[in-house]
Amino acid sequence: MANDFVTEASLREPFTGAGIKPLAPAALSIHDLKKYRVSKRESQEKFWGRFGVTQSSGSRFETGLAIPAPVALLLKLYVNGKLNDGDLLG
Repeated sequence: MANDFVTEASLREPFTGAGIKPLAPAALSIHDLKKYRVSKRESQEKFWGRFGVTQSSGSRFETGLAIPAPVALLLKLYVNGKLNDGDLLG
């Protein structure tokens, strides 16, 4: 599963990693990512950069490209309020 990519459906499923309490389903589908980013009044570069993603990859994710599992997990935690900007600064 380490090389699996995340689909729109899996973004809505609870994360059930070993020893980690499952999360509530993500509030956003892939189609809502752009709306969410725009509602935060952020550029693609700023929004996706916090997850270690380039602007061009973020743009592709917003149009339906599969999001790699590590990025999807960070995004899910961020959207659900489990991570904040301070947690993601590197």
